[in-house]
Amino acid sequence: MSAFSSQQSLLELQSRRLFESLLCEVLPLSEYSKTYEIRWSDIDANNHVNYAAYIDAAADLRYRYFTEHGFPPERFVQLGVGPVYTAIRAEFLREVRMGETVTIAYALAGLSPLGVRWKVRHDVLKSNGKKAVSIEVEGVLLDLTARKPVPPIPELLQTFHLVPRTTDFEVLPEMRRMK
Repeated sequence: MSAFSSQQSLLELQSRRLFESLLCEVLPLSEYSKTYEIRWSDIDANNHVNYAAYIDAAADLRYRYFTEHGFPPERFVQLGVGPVYTAIRAEFLREVRMGETVTIAYALAGLSPLGVRWKVRHDVLKSNGKKAVSIEVEGVLLDLTARKPVPPIPELLQTFHLVPRTTDFEVLPEMRRMK
């Protein structure tokens, strides 16, 4: 066994133990959300928010969360990893127009034991509290050199576990081919 694979096995064992301990622990989590004012550049030809603006605003919220918890984009670069999308689903329930202010909530909907796979949900709420959009994003943590999914370092996995959870949170299976 090479030094790298031995180190990777140790990291996987630490990640699995952390996951199991945090999965059993009931954490008093509050919602993580930010308000967002709809700008002219967010509007499409139908005079309502373009779907891509919602996806971009949700991504910005996730980056803010990780930055506030010690993982700004530069830290991901230093670690040689980055989150990538494997699926995006959106449900559009109500129109949102220019000048409106919405609240975008962020919650963890699923995570694999090693933290390689993740699923998050963003609900976009109008100022009256009614849900306008629900976005679900699935992804993996990608090794930027090997271009393959990898487990996060334990500190990053712990940060994932601090994200408020959805009521239907699920344990995701690991990737079939991680190597």
